[in-house]
Amino acid sequence: MSAIAVFCKLLAPAVLTASLWSKLWLGGVAAGLLCLFALVLLVFGPRLLEGTGNRLNWARHVGFGEKIWLNRLFVPVPKDLNYRLTVLYLVFWTGVLVALWGGVATLPVLSISGLAVAYTAQIVCFGKLIHLYGLMKDKHPLYRFWAATAGNDNDSRAKQADPARRSA
Repeated sequence: MSAIAVFCKLLAPAVLTASLWSKLWLGGVAAGLLCLFALVLLVFGPRLLEGTGNRLNWARHVGFGEKIWLNRLFVPVPKDLNYRLTVLYLVFWTGVLVALWGGVATLPVLSISGLAVAYTAQIVCFGKLIHLYGLMKDKHPLYRFWAATAGNDNDSRAKQADPARRSA
C-alpha cells in the first residue's frame, strides 16, 4: 500500500460525510452523484497516483503493517496487537457509520461525534500498524525487504566509494 492510499484512507470518512451533507445545497440526486464520484476517486485514486508518495516513511510503514495484519492467517502476529487492531478497526467503522448516518439524516452531532471517534481510532490504529511492522519486519523473509530501495551503482559517488569500479 502506497502513502497515497494511506492518505486516501485518512480522507475517506470526511469526504463521504461532506458529500452526504451536500444534499442540503445541491439536492439529493447531485449529492448521490457526488458520493459516487468520491467513492470512485477514493478507490481508484491510489492506483492512479501509485508512485508519487514514496518519501513518506510513516505512511509506507502503515501500509506495510496493514499488509502484515491482513496476512495474519498465514504468518501469525502477536495476539495482543491482533486484538487491539481488531478492536480499533471495529471502533473506526462504527464511527464512520455514525458519521455517515449523521450525513444522511443531516444531524451535525452525529456527524461530528462519528468523525471524532473514527479519526481517533484510525490514528491510534496507524500507530499500532507501524509498531506491528517494526516487530514483524525481521520475523519473516517476505517482510524483510519491503522498505528496501534499490541503489544506483552507476552514480559517480558509488564509483568513487568502490575502488574496484574505478579501474573499469
